[in-house]
Amino acid sequence: MPAECVVREVFEEAGMDVSESLRYAGIVTWNAGADPTSASRGMHVFIAEVERETTERETTEGFLAWKPLSWVCDPGNDSVVSNIPHFLPAMLDSGAPKEFRCEYEGGRLAGVAENSPSSRI
Repeated sequence: MPAECVVREVFEEAGMDVSESLRYAGIVTWNAGADPTSASRGMHVFIAEVERETTERETTEGFLAWKPLSWVCDPGNDSVVSNIPHFLPAMLDSGAPKEFRCEYEGGRLAGVAENSPSSRI
């Protein structure tokens, strides 16, 4: 069911059909209070292969712009959420879902750890 929701939302908000290439990549969690705009403490990550658009465009949810992976995963890039460079490359490279835990202190990323299935109780 979550994958169907992702497919629907991506189509509604970006006009792109990701149903054929969508895969579950894992989960990313963080400590309570890390995001002052939301009470959430985690997210499921889905990845889809799509044909790159050549133009940037406005959507109902914001501006859709294609950026090189090196730009998205640059730890010095403050235009993306600070934890993305720490989990996205591993999730892109792996066929199996991964789990990452992000710790924030004083509004800043203090650490990211990959949780292995054997470390879970």
